[in-house]
Amino acid sequence: MSPPFPTVPFFLMRILLLNDDYPPRGLSSVGSVAEDLARGYRDRGHHVSVITTHRTEEDGSIPASPVFDSEAQTRGAGRRREGDLWSIPVSYRRALRHWHCLFSPRVSRMLKKIMADIRPDAVHAHNIHTYLTYDALRIARMHTPNVILTAHDVMSFSYSRLATAAYLASEGRETHLTALDHLRQAGLQWNPVRNFCIRCALKKYVTHVVAVSESLAQALRSNGIETSTVIHHGIDCSTWQAAAEEVEAFRERFKLHGKKVILFGGRISLDKGVVHLLRALDMLRREMPNVTLLAVGEEERFQGMLERAGVSHDLSQHIVVTGWLPHEELPAAYASADVVTTPSLCLDTFNLMNLEAMAAAKPVVGTIFGGTPEIVVDGVTGFVRNPLDLPAYTEALRTLLLDRTLAERMGQAGRERAEKHFTLKNQVEEYLRLCAA
Repeated sequence: MSPPFPTVPFFLMRILLLNDDYPPRGLSSVGSVAEDLARGYRDRGHHVSVITTHRTEEDGSIPASPVFDSEAQTRGAGRRREGDLWSIPVSYRRALRHWHCLFSPRVSRMLKKIMADIRPDAVHAHNIHTYLTYDALRIARMHTPNVILTAHDVMSFSYSRLATAAYLASEGRETHLTALDHLRQAGLQWNPVRNFCIRCALKKYVTHVVAVSESLAQALRSNGIETSTVIHHGIDCSTWQAAAEEVEAFRERFKLHGKKVILFGGRISLDKGVVHLLRALDMLRREMPNVTLLAVGEEERFQGMLERAGVSHDLSQHIVVTGWLPHEELPAAYASADVVTTPSLCLDTFNLMNLEAMAAAKPVVGTIFGGTPEIVVDGVTGFVRNPLDLPAYTEALRTLLLDRTLAERMGQAGRERAEKHFTLKNQVEEYLRLCAA
């Protein structure tokens, strides 16, 4: 017998968000997206709850809260609650992630209890493929017919980032993964039933599968997952403007005065195109001695990238690595840059850095791989290039570094495009229409 789902007026919905991590403890971009949506839902009068996770070894660092029954506390469950934010402890050997992502008895027991307390009218799941598990969708469907899953990446059908030889050679058109591709990705960690189980869970328990870009939607379909719609991320453009004194302090702190600055941020890895960016920088410094790469990320990882790029070690004189910056310092970082780039060599589904740069009125040199061409208009708000074509990619950077008038015009066009097409208000309203369907 089907559970009796309540009919709730649109403006009175109890919306539950699920994501493996969540600010302030979680630092992922998806966690920030979920936080923005939660704020947007609340601003429209809805009651919003969030379930996220923390690692079991962190239990001692999280303040205790008398939320759960004494039996659960006696078992040392370690579940915590701060207002409408619930966090459950989950830890396991990472080698088991392709099995654990499907079902964990302990996680499911905790989710059942919390959802029974929340009684959601709609559940909006985000990244659940590491800790919360896909069984969270089954539990959500026990409480409401309105279960939405936003696919932010390729992990619902892939064992790692999509960067196969066929994908790169086809300039992003060939997204279907074969069994051999899966074996190469997962190695000894391969789970032969993983993808089948995920497809079944999505088909049986999810009302709407949402992709964050058309490129991801196409990849999902080519690997057996049907999507309901595409909803691009949105941001509040007003929050990406930095005061003059903040910009001056940032430039002084990182010695950027008199420099031509290329800004890169995010994971410092091969699939983010860091090697090709370093090779482009090596070419640019020969005619622009003041060119500087401002990298927001982990400094220790750059040494290995320099060796991979095969460039001279004195290139490090043209690189400033900030480490991870708090969110409030990012607008000053964008304002200090002449051009922003992320030359990804994988299906980079929706690179938020492109959108943040546009909101900050900065031109972008983006990649053809993934959702960047849906954000950046080639020749209008920046350039879209194949990073594997190093001369073309380098020339795009050179053009914007040397032509300040063009860079400012493209930056302004990018801001206007962000304000028109990629607002948080539009994103929230599109999701609310799905929640209330």
